[in-house]
Amino acid sequence: MNPFSESTTGSPINSLDLILRVDGMSCTACASVIDSMLQKTKGITEAKTHFLTDMVQVKYLPHLITPQKIQQKIADLGYHPSPFQEQEGHDAEKRNLLLRLGISALLSANVMMISHALYWGFFQELSESSIWFLSLPQVILTTPVIFYGGYPILKRALAGLRQRKFTMDTLIATGTLSAYGYSVIQMTRGSIHLYFDTAAMLVTLVLLGKYIEARARHKVSSGILELYSYASKKVRLSNGSWAAIDSVRPGDEFQMLSSERCPLDSRILSGTGTVDESILTGETRPFKKRIGEEVLGGSMLLDGDLKLTALRTGQDSALGQTIKLMQEALAKKIPAELTSDRLMGWLVPAILCLSIITAGYLVYQGATLDTAMLRGLAVLVITCPCTLGIAIPLAKVAFIRKAHERGIIIQDPAALEKAQELDTLMFDKTGTITEGRFSLREIITEELAEKEALLLAASVEADASHFIAREIVRQAHQESRVFEKVSGFEELPGLGVKGRVNGKEVTVGNRILMEGQGIAVSPELKQKAENYEAQGNTVIFLGLEKKVQGILVLGDVLKASSRKAIDAVRARGIDIWLLSGDSSATTQAVAAQAGITRFHGQALPQHKVQIVKDIQHEGRRVGMIGDGINDAAALVQADVGIAMLTGSNFALGSADIHLLGGDPLRVLDVIDLSAQTMNAIRQNLFLAFIYNALAIPLAMSGLINPLIAVIAMFASSLTVIGNTLRIVRLK
Repeated sequence: MNPFSESTTGSPINSLDLILRVDGMSCTACASVIDSMLQKTKGITEAKTHFLTDMVQVKYLPHLITPQKIQQKIADLGYHPSPFQEQEGHDAEKRNLLLRLGISALLSANVMMISHALYWGFFQELSESSIWFLSLPQVILTTPVIFYGGYPILKRALAGLRQRKFTMDTLIATGTLSAYGYSVIQMTRGSIHLYFDTAAMLVTLVLLGKYIEARARHKVSSGILELYSYASKKVRLSNGSWAAIDSVRPGDEFQMLSSERCPLDSRILSGTGTVDESILTGETRPFKKRIGEEVLGGSMLLDGDLKLTALRTGQDSALGQTIKLMQEALAKKIPAELTSDRLMGWLVPAILCLSIITAGYLVYQGATLDTAMLRGLAVLVITCPCTLGIAIPLAKVAFIRKAHERGIIIQDPAALEKAQELDTLMFDKTGTITEGRFSLREIITEELAEKEALLLAASVEADASHFIAREIVRQAHQESRVFEKVSGFEELPGLGVKGRVNGKEVTVGNRILMEGQGIAVSPELKQKAENYEAQGNTVIFLGLEKKVQGILVLGDVLKASSRKAIDAVRARGIDIWLLSGDSSATTQAVAAQAGITRFHGQALPQHKVQIVKDIQHEGRRVGMIGDGINDAAALVQADVGIAMLTGSNFALGSADIHLLGGDPLRVLDVIDLSAQTMNAIRQNLFLAFIYNALAIPLAMSGLINPLIAVIAMFASSLTVIGNTLRIVRLK
């Protein structure tokens, strides 16, 4: 199943997924209008519109509505939908925007020049014919600006009103039509109080602002959207022919040649090659891949020819999971964004009312209709809720993209707010601060032969998912052992596995599992196990029936950057814990190597959750870092859950943030990105609020005319956009 087109996932059952690109949204309120309409449409079960990426995700029932009808309903609102991966429609919309902007700018410039000539009427008397001669070209030039250049704005404003939603387009349309309509009436009366220039410049500057904003949005989201282009549609089969990616299943074999991108998560069967996985892991250094190693879908083969077998396809692949996680992040809103959306909901109608009240009050006080009109129009156009609407989403998407460039996938953007506040970090041991690449160092048995013990353990562990299981199975394969048939297999998270081989119960796991199952351990084996554990080794017990028949000693090593990461985290005043399901002796030995003084061994998944809760009850903000296998519940319980994902466990993850490649130093990047994100949001909100707080009183007092108000509104949006791009460029 191709995760980048329609799929049969979703709720309710039998719904399909549709991803559309929608051009023409001017603020987050536009996204709300689209959501509101789609959610009321029969046959659509869920709709999420992402303003910053111009993306709409829809779940629909195909027997009730088609993708074409969904696109038509969005188009009826004045927006321009197209299938997400079809660039042609998006490019056409950009060309359309540029054409409208170019024509509007050219005509508006001429309107401004004629207006300056008309302004001389305030200093010397003009004849009626002169006024008419100067007024007629203005209305002729302004009309196409309003009704051609501003047509999408007017259409979206009307569609918003039909949905009982007020957007930025509502303000622009109201201001533009008010200035234009009032000027037409004044022109028929022979008055020189005309505001065609204001109406034309309002449309032109809004179009210019939309173009600049669209480029900024593309810049901050391009790294995210680029992932879709790496989703291959075809795969080269072993016989050299091509097949659709949807037809490939795990276990199927295919080829990849130099300079091609890997279409699927796969394992190398033959050949060697240099692979660039930077789009997935953020690691710019290419890796030499050999037989038996994994290659992630979307990776670039720089040199070499490979024969591979598919491991994970569709949404289970590394690329599919990356896109899925980022889609979820874009769909979710951080608390500050929710507050901003609520504020936007009443700000636009409040501005409309304030404009009317201002004009009405002046008329009541005896001011001329011209003066009242000018004041009301200035209030209407100078206020910029659009600035407030993009202040948070623009920063959020920018830093989601920036995180991805560093191999960090944000699944829950709320974590961007919380990570900077963490004062306690709990690291799982295996695969987090250690490599998770166990090597079987020794097998010690009592009554069984070593080869027989390895065969029994590997047979039961063959279907298990843990690092240790993979090493035991690998070692047995290396010795060309033929596995026994296992029945009643059961995997016990954090403990081990058990099953029946030739009618006998075989249990493979840690000391706690043996004790819980009532499996006796001889004093000699117990003492040997303790000695190995004190050296930092991991000891796995092999139980046959109700007696331990041997132990398997496995070694793991610290990651090269673990000690550096621990020291750097501690330097920031953050408490560090090490949690492990391994024995207390092994955990203590590894903690000493890593420089960690607080540790807890023999911690089952439920114990890890309780430890996190206990620390939280002390009023501390806890971050949990694990591999997402045996610590999924603890990742969920923590204030911020951070999962380290590698090729082998990429599809797993219940965390808020995922670190690709497994480098613990990236935990520091998470904290720094969190601080940068919140700094950008606070600055953007400050700029938006301070602008509106100053602009509205100045407009109400008459110190700013409508034309200056239009320019000020345009400048405020540029300020927020420029500030976000400035911070994003910081290292």
